[in-house]
Amino acid sequence: MVVSLSLLFGIVVGLRFNVRALFTLCLVVMLCGIGAALGGLSATSEAALFAVSTTVALQVGYFVSMVIGAMNLTETHEPAVAPQADRHEALEPRRP
Repeated sequence: MVVSLSLLFGIVVGLRFNVRALFTLCLVVMLCGIGAALGGLSATSEAALFAVSTTVALQVGYFVSMVIGAMNLTETHEPAVAPQADRHEALEPRRP
């Protein structure tokens, strides 16, 4: 459940913020995992697994949002280059 929420949160972060915010979030997650292990709230292996899996899910979500953003930028309905005939007609003066 936590990993899927982290994935969705990574997508939201990627659509709204830059990579600095992702780095900060990953750092916070790792520090929380270390704090849980040192505080005795969970076993060291469980805390490490939690921190690593959550961080990876955040990064994958961020990558997915970058792909979504790139797809939105490249969708154009108009051709990028005008056809050859249209370019010649635009350059030649109109004849009466």
